[in-house]
Amino acid sequence: MEENSIKSDIEQPVIFLTVDKEVYESTTRTGSIWLRSCEYYQNIENLARKDGLEGSNGTKALFQLYFKPENAVSLRYKGAGIIGCSIVPHYIFSMHGTSITNKWRAKLGGYTFGIRSVSELAADIAEQVKKQIVVLRQPRYGPVHYQYTPLTMSHDLNNAAIVLNGNPGVAIKSIDTDVLRKLPVEPFIQHDEWRIVIFTSGYLGGDAHAPLKINLDPNHFYEYIKPRSTPIYDTIRGWWSRTISHIPRR
Repeated sequence: MEENSIKSDIEQPVIFLTVDKEVYESTTRTGSIWLRSCEYYQNIENLARKDGLEGSNGTKALFQLYFKPENAVSLRYKGAGIIGCSIVPHYIFSMHGTSITNKWRAKLGGYTFGIRSVSELAADIAEQVKKQIVVLRQPRYGPVHYQYTPLTMSHDLNNAAIVLNGNPGVAIKSIDTDVLRKLPVEPFIQHDEWRIVIFTSGYLGGDAHAPLKINLDPNHFYEYIKPRSTPIYDTIRGWWSRTISHIPRR
């Protein structure tokens, strides 16, 4: 492996991003990055990055919950499924710390670059995103905490998991939502994830699955780990590429 020294700024966390070779070279050389929505991670085909519960906070009801609020219908609820609330629209730039395993780094692409200052990176990302779409508030950044979110009863019926009709009605919902909180499920709990989150007025072009592409100062990043190809591997790869290029297609 080809390794370089840590170049994070003093008093800044030592964090990284692992990607494939093409993205590694593009980001470290030109500062190009793509931000993604929670809907993208819910449906991505890459199993190493897919998370069907991304963008929501919730809990399980492993024993029966009996709700009987005054002037509203009652409810008995129990189940191992997740009950909770979705988080308002946002874009994510996901990174990781130093406890991620080499096995998972390989699944993420194997090419790892470092972040010099996450606070300066978050500010620059927000400024660049503003040029394309309305940013609603200051960016959030920090480590992801893996835990369930308690439920609450509320008269605010917006973004409710369950509404108990009445006068007034009562909503069963997560007591709060936090983009830096995720459900404690494998394999993500092992990823030592950090993230920068930008809250926007919806998604660019109304497409939650499309990336929001921005260009930053490449000095935010520094090269760290690049898998080294062996001469024999390069020879075999070159031979195979030349061979399949001559196979006639039907």
